[in-house]
Amino acid sequence: MIFPLSRFQYPWKALTLLVLFPILSMAFTTIELPSLSHPVVSDQSNILCGTLGAADDISTSITPDTNPWTMEDLDDYASKVGVVLSWSTLGPGYRAVARAAHNESLVLGYVEGFVRPSGQILHLDKMEIFQPMIQKARTEQPESLDFGGVGFGLGMLMGYRCLLHGQEQGCSVAEFLAIDDEDFQHRRLVRYYQQAGFKIVKYVGDDFQDIPDRLVWGGCGTLMREDMKILLGKWSRLLLTIKQRAERRRLES
Repeated sequence: MIFPLSRFQYPWKALTLLVLFPILSMAFTTIELPSLSHPVVSDQSNILCGTLGAADDISTSITPDTNPWTMEDLDDYASKVGVVLSWSTLGPGYRAVARAAHNESLVLGYVEGFVRPSGQILHLDKMEIFQPMIQKARTEQPESLDFGGVGFGLGMLMGYRCLLHGQEQGCSVAEFLAIDDEDFQHRRLVRYYQQAGFKIVKYVGDDFQDIPDRLVWGGCGTLMREDMKILLGKWSRLLLTIKQRAERRRLES
């Protein structure tokens, strides 16, 4: 059974999450990330998608009937596109970091969150793509990071690693909040996460009944959720489609 966040029976559950995540985030700061003095893609319209564009809409050309990728499949594909994925956990918290394989000092992006202590929910909290680092990696190694013209390829790699972790931890669903900081960006973010397979649950607003959700997510926005098995299947097909598009582009060039 899925337990929506708005149905916390006891306030201490939400307060525990409110205290827990900042502690986990502070602990993960030991991982070296690019200096914030560099331009960082921080608006959430680019979190999963990376660079947006017409080529990102691949829902009509998705490869059917694909078995879910394993960790070996993911690592093999990451290696072929010149990415090293590192993984760390602390209690229920997790973080995945993507680095350029030819120069691991180039951190391309990261994703972090935690396994919620109730309801077997994978909480996808934050993902950032560092476009200046991606551009530098492609300059140094032109053949790397070829995702077939699809901007959200790197985000899919890191996100899928999180889904595999959630599966290992017995999570039945994954949840994400599309933060509503600005209307246009919010609508675009919701659209892209729908393309990634998430369904809209509700809008978390300023109402009293949404206080538990705001405590957990840290703001207002559209709460999105999907079954883990469905996401693993769809993201595997997306990754395979991206891989095949890149291979066709190389053959045509």
